[in-house]
Amino acid sequence: MHEGSSKHIHLVVKVSSSEAVALSGEISQWLRDMGHTVSVSRAGENSPAYTDADLALVVVLGGDGTMLGVARRLVGSRVPLLGINFGRVGFLAELQPDDWKAGLESCLAGRMPLRPVSALRWRLVRGGREADRGHAINDVVLSRSSMSRLVSLRIDVNDEHMCDLRSDGVILSTAIGSSGYSVSAGGPLLYSSLRSMVFTPICPFLNTIPPMVFPGRTLFSLEVLPNSTESYLTVDGQEGILLAYGDTVEVSSVDDAVLFAGAEVPFFERLRTRGFVTNFATGGRAL
Repeated sequence: MHEGSSKHIHLVVKVSSSEAVALSGEISQWLRDMGHTVSVSRAGENSPAYTDADLALVVVLGGDGTMLGVARRLVGSRVPLLGINFGRVGFLAELQPDDWKAGLESCLAGRMPLRPVSALRWRLVRGGREADRGHAINDVVLSRSSMSRLVSLRIDVNDEHMCDLRSDGVILSTAIGSSGYSVSAGGPLLYSSLRSMVFTPICPFLNTIPPMVFPGRTLFSLEVLPNSTESYLTVDGQEGILLAYGDTVEVSSVDDAVLFAGAEVPFFERLRTRGFVTNFATGGRAL
């Protein structure tokens, strides 16, 4: 991305934030004054801008949840994604609202680094036919509903049978998603640039199988067995699908799936800000 040419820039706005809405208007006018084409959509809206061949940059005014939803739409597009944080934490957003102009100028001039991240590709097969498909940035989860019975799954890895598992569910996560639900369920933390997948069983019956790390190109196949309780497929904690007996969910990794604009936060700084690492200088309190 270089200065001096007109570009199509799409803004995605978290409309529940009046500050984000107000700033989107200011940014839109600033970009138009510079000669760029600007389109705007609400968070969660399926805008035609995502498939525009001339789309050069997507700017999100929202939190990590909004960023994840937009990132799923951009998998494979090579369109950079820049976040302006209007959420509580903002691990995925590069800019704070006060810094938007300098950040956008840097991005449009090609001075801001782009970091590729992996994603997961999932596919739901029902009755021998594809019923749905999509992508996840953090994780794909198969889990039970509110009932206390266990989910029963046949799990194959690269067409090799791994196990039949009874548990509260299974989490498959990317490296950047490993610090979320997966680690809360006892999974390992991965360095965010690794091209790997994490398999984390949720409370497996009789502790039959531990969390495991697999190469990114691994293909998982998870079939819901007849003795399973009601279960759901959940994508990034945002999209949910009720599963039926005999359904199979296939999950694999996509390398360099999304381009995030901005330098990557140093790994241990990221852990400290999430409370995973304690600093002895603070008396053992999590930073």
